[in-house]
Amino acid sequence: MLSTLARAATRRPLTVIGLWAAFLLLGFGLGTGVFADLSDDVPDVPGTESDLADDHLSGIDPTGESVTAVVAGEAVSDAALRAQVERTVAEVRRIAGVADVPDPYTTPGLVARDGQALLIPVTFEGGLGDEAEEEEATDTAVETIKRIDAPDVHVSGGELLGRQLGERAQQDVKKAELVSLPVVLALLLVVFGGLRAAALPLVVAVSGIAGAFLGLFVFSQVTDISVHSIQVTTMLGLGLAVDYALLTLVRFREERRHTDDVVEAVHRTVASAGRTVLFSGLTVAVSLTGLLVFPSVFLRSIGLAVAAVVVIDMLAAVTLLPALLTRFGGRIRPSKVRSEDEEGQAFARLARFAQRRRTAVLVTVVPVLLLLALPVTGLRIAIGDARQLPATTEARQLYDTVDAHFPEGTGVSPVLVVLGPGTTPATADRIRALVPHAESRDLPGGTTVVELRPPGSVDGGAATGLVERVREIRGDEPVQVTGVAARLVDFRAMLAERAPWAALVVLAGIFVLLFAFTGSVLLPLRTIMTTLLSLGAALGVVVWVFQDGHGAGLLGGEGLGALSLTVPPLVVSIAFGLAMDYEIFILARMRESLSADSRRTSAGRASRRTVRAMAGRRGALDGGPATMAGSSAGEEPRGRSGNPASERAGRRDAGGGLPTRSTARQHTGAEQEAVVTGLRRSGRVVTCAALLLAVVFGAFMTGGFSPILQIGLGLTLAVLIDATVVRMLLVPATMALLGRRAWWAPRPLRRAHERFGLREAAPEPPLGAESSPESQEVDR
Repeated sequence: MLSTLARAATRRPLTVIGLWAAFLLLGFGLGTGVFADLSDDVPDVPGTESDLADDHLSGIDPTGESVTAVVAGEAVSDAALRAQVERTVAEVRRIAGVADVPDPYTTPGLVARDGQALLIPVTFEGGLGDEAEEEEATDTAVETIKRIDAPDVHVSGGELLGRQLGERAQQDVKKAELVSLPVVLALLLVVFGGLRAAALPLVVAVSGIAGAFLGLFVFSQVTDISVHSIQVTTMLGLGLAVDYALLTLVRFREERRHTDDVVEAVHRTVASAGRTVLFSGLTVAVSLTGLLVFPSVFLRSIGLAVAAVVVIDMLAAVTLLPALLTRFGGRIRPSKVRSEDEEGQAFARLARFAQRRRTAVLVTVVPVLLLLALPVTGLRIAIGDARQLPATTEARQLYDTVDAHFPEGTGVSPVLVVLGPGTTPATADRIRALVPHAESRDLPGGTTVVELRPPGSVDGGAATGLVERVREIRGDEPVQVTGVAARLVDFRAMLAERAPWAALVVLAGIFVLLFAFTGSVLLPLRTIMTTLLSLGAALGVVVWVFQDGHGAGLLGGEGLGALSLTVPPLVVSIAFGLAMDYEIFILARMRESLSADSRRTSAGRASRRTVRAMAGRRGALDGGPATMAGSSAGEEPRGRSGNPASERAGRRDAGGGLPTRSTARQHTGAEQEAVVTGLRRSGRVVTCAALLLAVVFGAFMTGGFSPILQIGLGLTLAVLIDATVVRMLLVPATMALLGRRAWWAPRPLRRAHERFGLREAAPEPPLGAESSPESQEVDR
C-alpha cells in the first residue's frame, strides 16, 4: 500500500497537491461551520436515570431555555435606573418567543441585599419553531437588556452561553495558531537549517488543522460537539502533523546522502519512515478506541473525531509530503555525513550510562515518577462552574458579579425531582423537606417537578449528596432525579464502571500492535509499564496544580477543588497514544540496527561457506588435501547438496528480519548496541518532536479555559517526561536488565510473527551511492 501511495505521489505530484489544496479549502470553508454548533452541556450518558428524566421533562414541560442578566455598579434603587429596568422588562416581555420575565423589584431574591445589583431572568417558550427563531428571540432580548445604562450589565446562560463559548473558542484557536506556528517554524529552522525544509512540515500541519475542523463538522451533524473539543482536536492535529512531517523529512535528508535521484529518495523514505508513521498513527488511533467503550456521546464523538484527525495526518505524511518532496525536494540539502562517533553522541552516552548504571537509574527514576503520581489517589472530578472560564468572558463576568453581591447558591441549577403518578404524599413530603425552600410545579399527565436548590456549587458535595439522598428515600416509587448534579453522579458511576474495560481494550490493542512490530512479548509489557509511569506522573502534577491549587495562577487558572470530568479520560487516552509514537520511533531504529547486524552476520557466514566450498572444489579437482582438510574439520557438505534446514535458516537470516534466538546468542551485546543505536539515531527526532508538541500544547493553553489548561498541561508533561526520562533513561536501563530476553516470545507466537508480523528492513543504499555510517562500518 505504501509503495502504491509513493508511486502515485511521485508520478503525479501536482495532482496530489491539487487534491490536498481542495481539501484545505473544504476544511477551512465548510469545516469552520462547527463553531456555530458547539455545546456547553454536561456530557450526558444515554440510558441513565438523569438522561431519561430529562428527556421526559423536555416532552411535557412547556418552558424552554432561559438567560439571566445582572445589572450592577450603582444603587439599583436610583429612580432613573429603576425606570430603565422596568421599561426594559416590559419591552422584553413583548418579544415573540419570551414566556416570562419577572419584575426584579417585586420578586423576592432578585435584588441584592447591599442594593448594588439586581437579576433579570428571562424564560423563553418551549418548542419554538426552529433554531433561527430561538436565536432571534434570544438576540433581541439581549440587545434590549444591554441598552440599560449601568456600569455593569452582563447576560448569559442557556443557548446564549453556548454561542458565547463558541465565539471565544474560535478566537482562542486563531490565537493559538498565530502563537504556535511562528515558534514551530523557528524551531524547524534550527533543526533543518533551511527555510524550504522547515516550511514543508507547516504545510502538512495546516492540512492537519483543516482536517480537525472538517472532522468535527461532520460529527456535529450527528451529535453534540463540546466547546472544549475544538482545542483538543486542533492542537493534536497540528502537533501530530508536525511530528510525522519531521520524522519523514529527517529520513528524506538521510536518503539524499545515498542517491541524487529525488524520486528514489522519496520512495525509500516512504518505505522506511512511512511505515513508522503508519504504525505510529495506528497506535494513537488504538489508544483512542478506549473512549468508545464509554457510553457518553461526548467521549465517543471526541474519540472518533481525534482518530479521524490522526488518519488525516497520516495520509498527509505519506501522500502530500512525498508529492511536495518530489517537486521541491531537490532543493533540500542532504543531511551531513557523520561518523558513528559524531552522530547523536550525547544520546549514545546517555544510553550507555543508563545501561551501565541500570539498577541505580531504576531505583532513582521510578520512585520519583511514583511520587509525582501520588496526588492521583485523591483525584476528584466535577462539572465545574463559570470559574473555569477566562475572566473576560461574559459568563464569567456574570458569575463574578452575582457571587460578589448575592448569597451563596444564587443562580445554582437546582436538583430536579420528577414525581410520577403514583408517588405517595409521604415520599413527596420527605423529599421536599430535604431543603428549606423547595419549589413545586405541576405538569401534564399528573407529573410534578420539585426543585431542590442545594447550598454551595452546582456540583459540590451538598448537591451530589442531595441526589443520592433522594434516590435513597424514593424506594420503589416512580421518582426520578435529573439536573446538573444528577448527571454528574451518573457520569462518575459510568466512568467507574467502564474505565477498567476501556483500559483493557487499549492495553490489549497496544500489546498486539507492538508484538506485530517487534515479535516480542516482553517489549510490549515493558513499554506499557514505563508509559503508565509517565502518565501517572503527568496526571498527578495536574491534580496538584488545578485541583489543589498549587501554582495554578501562574498558568492563568485557579485551584477549583476538582478536575473537569472529561480531563482524566482524554489526557490518559491521548497521552498514551503520543507516548507510543516515540516508542515506535525508537524501536524502528533498533529494528534497523538488529536487522543490519543480522545481515552482516549472515553475509559473513555465507562468505566463509563460499570460500570453503571453492577451496573444496579446487581440492577435489586437483586431488589435493582441501577436501580432506574440510572433512577433518568436521565440515558438512555445502551447496545444493547441503542441509535444507541450514539453508532455510540462512535465507531467514539474510531476509532482513529481526535475529532469531540462535542468531542473537552468537552476537553478544548486539541487542544492547541496538538500543544505543536506536537512541543515537532517533533521539534528536524524538526530542525535537516533543519540543514541538509542547509548543503547540502551550500555545493552546493561552486561551484560559480551565479544562484546556488542564488537558494542555497534562499532555505537555506526559510528552516531555516520556520523551526524556522514560525513553532516554528507563528504556535503555530496562533493556539492559532484560538483555536478550527483551526480544523473547514463545515458539508458537514467534512462528506467528515470522508469518504475519511486520518485518521491515532498512532500505539498502543504491550501488555506488555514498555510504552511511552503518555501511561505512560494514565496509571497514
